[in-house]
Amino acid sequence: MCLLVTQSSTSPILSDAWLEDFYDFNSDGVGVMFANNGDLVIKKIIPKTAKEFIQFYRSDIQGRDCAFHLRMRTHGDINLANCHPYEVLNRAEHGIDLWLMHNGILSTGNKANEKMSDTWHYINDYLKPMLAGNPDFAFHPAFQALIADHIGGSNKFVLMDNEGRQVVINQDAGVYWGGLWLSNTYAWSASSSASKNKVNRKKAIKQSKEMPEARSSYKGGYIGWDDYSYGVGSYGIYKKPDQDVEEVVEMNLDDLDYMGFTHGVTVGMALDFVDEFGIEGFLDIIDQVLDNQLPTDWFNKVMEDHKVARECFPYLGKYVSEI
Repeated sequence: MCLLVTQSSTSPILSDAWLEDFYDFNSDGVGVMFANNGDLVIKKIIPKTAKEFIQFYRSDIQGRDCAFHLRMRTHGDINLANCHPYEVLNRAEHGIDLWLMHNGILSTGNKANEKMSDTWHYINDYLKPMLAGNPDFAFHPAFQALIADHIGGSNKFVLMDNEGRQVVINQDAGVYWGGLWLSNTYAWSASSSASKNKVNRKKAIKQSKEMPEARSSYKGGYIGWDDYSYGVGSYGIYKKPDQDVEEVVEMNLDDLDYMGFTHGVTVGMALDFVDEFGIEGFLDIIDQVLDNQLPTDWFNKVMEDHKVARECFPYLGKYVSEI
């Protein structure tokens, strides 16, 4: 599902511990974009280790006004072509360099060319035709509102041009922490101090000095229920030692209904999902729905079709459950 981040040149510098955390959740490619003297600089890497990502961050991200993206593959191959950002427009044809980063899963998919990502398809099918004749429209509030409505609140775009103009679509669906804007709270060990509002620099520096605390087993290790202190989003602890799996599943589905998330998942479907991916995997998907990161139509798809679940969330196979 990926992590999309924007920062300023004065944002606090991230520690190795936080960079390792970001990489552990999203290891399928990293990209950065920033403007420099009228040029839009694009750099990408597929780091084989956290150390490689840290080196890339120190040399190409740290201290810049930029946006950067860490990929967890959902659609398309793992290669530099599918690393964000993607070209939308170029100066030779359109008089402007405009590139885009994306976090989320687009319902428009990638059926036309499954080697390429859903983002690549969306750019070529929608954004490029709309903007080719009027590039500045990308920075108009009407365009931003139109795209936000089309892609839904679970998806976020960051667009940047060669003059450094930047647009964040569905910015209010992300969080602020450590002087950064981050697109979600599930693709990193999100701090409890992350918020929907910006904080002053003093607090941002304090936040950046925190240590990450893993709230799920994305990294492949099992975290017992006594350690699963974050529960699901900010809605409480969803599993106690004396509860059986069916009770946990039914309770979480009831919570989705109570909070107005219309879906078609039955307890039986959810239990089949748990049999395949573990209760941690199920709670992680619930978390994303409650945080408005996963639309309920996609929730239905991944619960019903385990092949789709594996394609959209490759990390699910890393969960290990003792329940």
